[in-house]
Amino acid sequence: MQGLGPDARIETLEGARWGSLVAPHKASALDVGDAFRVVLFGSFWIGHAALRGILSYQRQGPAAARLAGVVTDDPITPHARISLKKRAWGLMTEPERLAVKLALVRTAVDAGVPVYTGEIKTPGFRRLLAEWRPHAIITCGFGQLLDRTILEAVPHGAYNCHPTDLANGHGAGPAPWDDMTARGVHHTVWSVHQMTEIFDAGPVIGQTPPINVGDAAGRVPADRRSFFYKVLPPIGWMVMRLLDALVQRRAQGLRGPLTRVDLADGMPPGLRRRLDSPIAPDWLDAPIPEPGPEEFAALRGDMAPERQRLAAAG
Repeated sequence: MQGLGPDARIETLEGARWGSLVAPHKASALDVGDAFRVVLFGSFWIGHAALRGILSYQRQGPAAARLAGVVTDDPITPHARISLKKRAWGLMTEPERLAVKLALVRTAVDAGVPVYTGEIKTPGFRRLLAEWRPHAIITCGFGQLLDRTILEAVPHGAYNCHPTDLANGHGAGPAPWDDMTARGVHHTVWSVHQMTEIFDAGPVIGQTPPINVGDAAGRVPADRRSFFYKVLPPIGWMVMRLLDALVQRRAQGLRGPLTRVDLADGMPPGLRRRLDSPIAPDWLDAPIPEPGPEEFAALRGDMAPERQRLAAAG
């Protein structure tokens, strides 16, 4: 794959009509034997932010969790079935889509994590997923529907992160900004839900505090891409807290899907202020965020009661 440098090898998987496996030549130094193994299905800026969050959690406790693999969209191949025109990719030029895709792939490969960019309902991918042996799946901005075979491959469940209020029936589908403008609102939340074979369905198990996605005048900006930049800051916190709850659940000897994760309790004050602030005029210059000391301090200091509640809830 052009632009990834000499440290990656490219493979085509059986049955795939588009995409390929990008495998790092060097295995990750964080490949710890009994770690909780998670696979991320994600794309676009929001998927990249989720990737950074999982890698940050992994670096803090490599014996506890390991990112076994990443599955992402191929927004360049015209016949890739990822709802290209209906989703945020449709707001970008082809060179922009390629740059966004390559940035995510490079982040994973540089961390020693393999990335698959192709069709998932194929014999080749099913074998790959079996090799990765995930305990859980997390998705964020992924364009293909996970079928029953994939969902049942993970003993601790599959979870989707979606930037609308799914608990109250708002914004399911590929265009969350359309839901907001139709309702005349400029706030949203991230919802985490158990996954089913229907897009954005399944029980909601946690939500972030409200996120202001309006400008200083209280309007939703005309450039819809600004929505996706404004919802980036809490993603790292969200996936770290979700992953930590799953790790602790497994440590308690529990299996099956997680039924609750509190994404508001213990959220760092600085992060809350970022959620409340309006979209900045220079939003497009903001980098993909990565969890920092404030998030890690909050995770370490506030998770003990949450872990007890989750273990008790089963």
